[in-house]
Amino acid sequence: MKKYLFPLLLAAVVVVCFTSCKPDEEIYNPTCKISKIWYRSDVGAPNEVYVYDDKGRELQEIVVDSLYSYKFTYNKDQTVSNIVHVGKDYTESIAFQWTNRLVDKMTYTIDGEVRLVYTFHRIDNKKDKAYGRIDYIDEEYDRAFYDQYFWKSKKEHPLYDKVFGNYEHIAEIVASDDSKDLTLYSVKRFTYDPGKHKKYENIAKYVEEFPTKQTVITHTYTYDVSSYNPFYGLPFAYADMKGYYLNLPLTEHVETVVAGTLSKVIDIAYSYEGLHYMNDKHYPRQWVTLSSETNVPTHTYILYKK
Repeated sequence: MKKYLFPLLLAAVVVVCFTSCKPDEEIYNPTCKISKIWYRSDVGAPNEVYVYDDKGRELQEIVVDSLYSYKFTYNKDQTVSNIVHVGKDYTESIAFQWTNRLVDKMTYTIDGEVRLVYTFHRIDNKKDKAYGRIDYIDEEYDRAFYDQYFWKSKKEHPLYDKVFGNYEHIAEIVASDDSKDLTLYSVKRFTYDPGKHKKYENIAKYVEEFPTKQTVITHTYTYDVSSYNPFYGLPFAYADMKGYYLNLPLTEHVETVVAGTLSKVIDIAYSYEGLHYMNDKHYPRQWVTLSSETNVPTHTYILYKK
């Protein structure tokens, strides 16, 4: 599930640091920006180069391995309007809808055909410390798109991988689903950890349910509350929700239950090396992930703009 950090994030997709991130705003507003990212080694040409506007504020493009790029467009209020990858054979895009600078919906298309829709539902009780944060997300997957033949015929989906993560577990569920529905539905529900902060900044747990398959996947986290997540505040860093927790995770425990029976357990350990300081907060220069699936560490090296 977490074989590489590269498909995990736009979590790297727009890797930045914030002086603050209000719970009622999810906008790209960096004071400390990523310049380059390497995967597995910090020598040689970077795997990702970040291109900003003339004022150095808005991310315009991420160039990947000098082969292709993701291009960003913005609304007047600095929220992201679209992310587009123009490939050799087809075009991928993600459109964002917002209310009061909070994401309402993400719609993924290929050549204009809708393949995936996420609809966000927020905690709307103003007396709740977690007001404005995500309560649950409805997810709708186009079953035809996840058919194994389609994925094998179009092997590269870099924008999808970057924003939403590895598609394989969805494709496996689609392949084993006997229902005749054209859409596979799931829902993610969130629990927040107040920690030492006044507001609920970190995700303690999220649970993803696939009703037609009686499948429930639960992710549970622990954190290092003294250090800060460079991906925090990025609504399009959706894979593994990496844009939605303030501090750096130390552990993640993943359980998959099918028809009431525990079928799979994965434990992930995170560690960090090198520090980059910004406004008395420290961010990692190297992010190391070790999953019990492979017991092979993966590395991400981050160079921040000065």
